Amino acid sequence: MLKSINYILIFTLIFIRVGVAEPFSFKNDNLEIELLTKNEKINLIKFKYILDQSNDVSGSLEIKNELAIFDLQSNSLDYKIISLMIPKGGKTKNKKVIINWKIDNLKISNNYNLNKVKISIVYQGKFEKFSIEDEESNISFSISPNDGKLNLVGYSNNAGEVLAARNITKDIVGGNLFIKGKYNSHDDYELILTVNNFEIKKKTKFETLIKSTRFFDLVSIVENSQNSFSRMEVPMKKKDNLIYINDAFIEGGLVGFTFAGIYDAKNKITNIDGFYGPLYLFDKYVDDIPLLNKILTNKKNESLLGANFSVKKVNAETSVTINPLSLVTPGKTKRIFKIFDFLKKDKNFNQE
Repeated sequence: MLKSINYILIFTLIFIRVGVAEPFSFKNDNLEIELLTKNEKINLIKFKYILDQSNDVSGSLEIKNELAIFDLQSNSLDYKIISLMIPKGGKTKNKKVIINWKIDNLKISNNYNLNKVKISIVYQGKFEKFSIEDEESNISFSISPNDGKLNLVGYSNNAGEVLAARNITKDIVGGNLFIKGKYNSHDDYELILTVNNFEIKKKTKFETLIKSTRFFDLVSIVENSQNSFSRMEVPMKKKDNLIYINDAFIEGGLVGFTFAGIYDAKNKITNIDGFYGPLYLFDKYVDDIPLLNKILTNKKNESLLGANFSVKKVNAETSVTINPLSLVTPGKTKRIFKIFDFLKKDKNFNQE
């Protein structure tokens, strides 16, 4: 794929440099290129490229003054190739790029394929419009204008595979993914990422952390569902190369996590700190149980008995540190009650 684009650029530069463009064609076993001219300038490039048995792309590039229009088709394509071809922030500011791409079969991973996918992009230095969706609505993602601002909305019926393909995390299995936020540019956006009904993969760095929480949760132990969670909500904001995570939470069974941190995208370093504890011990009704109230809370500073943890990731190396049965500070106590704000709005949650 990248070779085909390089071929197109090379031929285009050759004809520009000689001053007068003439029609030209090139063909070998897996690549066809045809350059068409108008008024001695290249105005249309047609191409067909077969990378291998699983990846192909064909179509045209039309050049109009400060406008470049790609009309593309693929029978089969790997998502990794698309991610390499989609424009990145801050580039091509002087020319608007329009991409319309139809893909019969898009491979997100070995376990997740999409059929009849349509991609539409308008880009000039940043996305002015972006959409991707498949025929069966298994995935949809869009950046679209609304009242002078750009809304960012996304959905997938397989959060684990999508998050892994985007190199966000490879530790989640299944789940429904929801994204909602505001977009200004590649380096300036804020959103809330939500995943419902998912599992954490076994034999990961986080398994020790999970198991250390589940002694609070007899239900999950009995049901053998210690790696299952009902909801994760992660508010995040990107500024330049830093992504800030604030007041994120995960809840499942009778255990809740809350965490915050920073991801340095340039240096690929992640630092997260948080705490977890049994949800039933953080409920306001703990005040009605004198023994638990005395053992687990401290009226003087409103701290609660829980466990602190931290996660640090440098490139591909992840380390998890746990400090069990520690006192949670008042500031962090406020975060855990955000989980209850959500639970009490959930029609399926019943405290009685």
